[in-house]
Amino acid sequence: MEKTKLHSKMRTIREIMTGNDAATVRTLLTARKALFETSQEVLERQWDPKRHRVFDEDYRKKKVVNVPTNKKDPVTGNTIYKSKKVERVRIALPIQKVLVNRAVGFLFGNKVEYKLTQLGAEKKKPSSQQNRLYNAVMKVFHQNKMQYFDKKLARAIFRCREAAELWYLPTNEQGQIDMQGKMRVKLLSPLNGDRLFPHYDNFDRMDGFAREYVVYDEAGLAVRHFDVYDSRFVYQYVDGAPEGGWQLQGAPKRHGFSKLPIVYYRVEQAIWEDVQWAIERVEDLISNWGDTNDYFGTPKYFVKGKILGFAEKGEQGSVFQGEKDTNMNVLSWDSSPVSVSGELANLMSFIFSCSHSADISFERMKEVGNNTSGAAIRLMLIDPHMNAEDQTELFGEMFTRRCNVVANAIVETGIYERGIPAGVAQDTEFEPIFKPYMPENQLERLQLIQSSTGGQATTSKRRGIELNPLNDDPTRIQEEIDKEQQKALELAAQSMAIGESARSAVTRGE
Repeated sequence: MEKTKLHSKMRTIREIMTGNDAATVRTLLTARKALFETSQEVLERQWDPKRHRVFDEDYRKKKVVNVPTNKKDPVTGNTIYKSKKVERVRIALPIQKVLVNRAVGFLFGNKVEYKLTQLGAEKKKPSSQQNRLYNAVMKVFHQNKMQYFDKKLARAIFRCREAAELWYLPTNEQGQIDMQGKMRVKLLSPLNGDRLFPHYDNFDRMDGFAREYVVYDEAGLAVRHFDVYDSRFVYQYVDGAPEGGWQLQGAPKRHGFSKLPIVYYRVEQAIWEDVQWAIERVEDLISNWGDTNDYFGTPKYFVKGKILGFAEKGEQGSVFQGEKDTNMNVLSWDSSPVSVSGELANLMSFIFSCSHSADISFERMKEVGNNTSGAAIRLMLIDPHMNAEDQTELFGEMFTRRCNVVANAIVETGIYERGIPAGVAQDTEFEPIFKPYMPENQLERLQLIQSSTGGQATTSKRRGIELNPLNDDPTRIQEEIDKEQQKALELAAQSMAIGESARSAVTRGE
């Protein structure tokens, strides 16, 4: 008997959407998604400092102490004690947020630029139609404020490990594309309640995408939606329709693209997962240290015997009186907790180095001082800078797809620019240019340039005026400088004329 095949051929998105009911479509598109090792619920607890493990009373239990009561044992006459639970110090740090924000800052601290390329090299002389297409794509990016969208996108990916951008075209009341409208992009993220389900063919190419989300109606009731996209249509399903269960709402709708209008991003770990153990250890240490300070941070005394009198608060030359043979000692550490502070320093170093992040806190920058050269600063930040370069492996590929999706909509519909053939978009290659953030010492750089030219000028006065951040209108400033120089020459000429007249008079004996 023939053995059953363990891995059946992956059906294309068109095959799934043809001849299957709504429930089957949803099952086929959601069942084969690769799961993450850590659930999103766990990551959200790690992200929110108020939900960190240090606040879990099952993990960090309250301290049990014996306190005296006002009662005495009738037999022995000794004071009766009772057990009491005392709250412990609990300190949580938002290190996960710091790591994510630092990674976003280094990767997108400078705006991403785009250029036209051909076989990987910049295209020096693109055709007029390619220029029109490029300008239209850049206009779409400008209208959608992609400089800020990219940061929100990266923050969602580094936190949730997946996100997507959905591009869509404006429509009028008749459901037709509004040629006067603007192409828009929507961020799909688990943070917004989206469940994302990409579908791949046998060659691991994404040929479909599904999104499950919840919409609240006017009565505040939650209605689940399930939207499926392929290269031509969007299929919209609703759970709880009058017929019961999942139902397709109307006929499939054309979305205006001939490509899948989705750009999907996925990484396998949140940016802090490898150092989560160190973060939890840091919080345990500083919480325990806080408990210790509560007991020993202020003077405490051990008295043997009976105290007859206490000094007043703030009294100079305080004296304590006691009975004969009374002895009083101050409880204190013989040595400070150097081992705790040393471990904390090591753990913080592990956290930033193993996550390829930069410790650029205020205290750290004070230690660096202001005499560090630009070259030394770049070496100090080489690890997070290289990590940002590594991140472009994902973002570079997906940003290229983003350009292709937008260009496809422009040539397919004529929105923004009419009359561009579809072949132009296929022959036009877009390449994103990333410039990860790196501080620069401009004075040091200019001195190096001037030294290399033997002290000769390397820029014009006009360019120097333009680069001056105090000049809001370089043209006007240049005109004012020219007028001032002209006036100074006229005054100098007048002074020379007066002096010449006086010398002539002396020569004539006047």
